[in-house]
Amino acid sequence: MITLYQTEWCPGSHTVRQVLTELGLTFTAVNVHASVDERAELVAIADQSSVPVLVDGDKVYGDSAEIVEYLRATYPAPADAGAHAARGAWRSAVVVSLAPRAALARLRELLEEKGFTILAQIEGPNISDRLPKEYAILQVTVPVAAVKTLDVDALAPVAIMLPIAVVPTEDGKSVIAATDPVGQVWLYSEPELNKVQRVVKKRLAEVLAEL
Repeated sequence: MITLYQTEWCPGSHTVRQVLTELGLTFTAVNVHASVDERAELVAIADQSSVPVLVDGDKVYGDSAEIVEYLRATYPAPADAGAHAARGAWRSAVVVSLAPRAALARLRELLEEKGFTILAQIEGPNISDRLPKEYAILQVTVPVAAVKTLDVDALAPVAIMLPIAVVPTEDGKSVIAATDPVGQVWLYSEPELNKVQRVVKKRLAEVLAEL
């Protein structure tokens, strides 16, 4: 039996749980104490107090990247692994044949058609002189969803604005990448907030599909 020592608020633990789910593996989750000073059992097992730690028989792994590599190398992916991965994705990205400036113009046009409001456009050099001038980030929102978000949780600003990046590629094309609207608020554990963000996610998917 696989045992995962973890906490719900740990991003590394979340990553490991996602891969375990993708691979269809049954496991036991052991929630460790919030204080690292109270994790004597974990230290005895893995010689560390940090999580995640995965125990599979006599094998012990204590780094999320190492755990993921071990799981993918050891267990075959079932038929629905891809569907699980898609549902758990934290971002969406598409490659378009347009040059960055043309891709940005088309993206702005589609966003406005789908009810998004563009709040800001930030050029790469304004972030860092190491970023290409063709790089750009749009900060967007859906006004109706923003109002509903404030009604649900006024202290969840990440649910108000959504960043979308236009990234130039070496061959003159562009990648459009956006944070997943639902993924960025899952830690708030607010069902109504997730419901609002699912509507935003649907609109965003329509934009990316038409690029």
